[in-house]
Amino acid sequence: MAVDILDKITFLNELEQELDNLPRSERDKVMYEYEEYFFDQENEGKNEYQIIGALESPKKIGKEITAKNAIASAEYRPNVRTIVRAIMASLGMGILSLLIILIPMIFVGIFMFILLLFSLFLTLSPVLLIINGFFNNNFSFAISNYLFAISYTGLGIVLFVFIAKLAKFVYRLILKYLRWNIKTIRGSAVE
Repeated sequence: MAVDILDKITFLNELEQELDNLPRSERDKVMYEYEEYFFDQENEGKNEYQIIGALESPKKIGKEITAKNAIASAEYRPNVRTIVRAIMASLGMGILSLLIILIPMIFVGIFMFILLLFSLFLTLSPVLLIINGFFNNNFSFAISNYLFAISYTGLGIVLFVFIAKLAKFVYRLILKYLRWNIKTIRGSAVE
């Protein structure tokens, strides 16, 4: 499909260079699979140019494998660093990926950040009430003001727990979305 001027050695060398960011064991596994694929296809009577002509370019294969590996790593070790790496690896698969992935991720990130700031504001409301009274020489001796501030703290803590649960859900949703994106791109490349 994509490349028909490379020979087998050049194709495999370019593929290995594209997989340079993967751990050595993963890279060796992928290279073994492609070498075995070439061996099997050659045993069926195809020459290396026919085999390479039926494959995607080494660059595209490498980006897809790198993205899948980053997503698997994000599933295994859930943290911000691994999810960002998975998103960035998926972005490398094309300009459409940039639009499909980056725009929703920006909106989700902004929404989560605003919720977190609001939660922090509610949690710190008693401290803010005292600071406001100190700087404005306007201390309130009404106990209801402090009780409301403490209730806002409780609401802020509940909101923070909600945000933590929402973050777990969004994390899983992002991984599903990235896997779907890779399948969609692969499907459109096959057609």
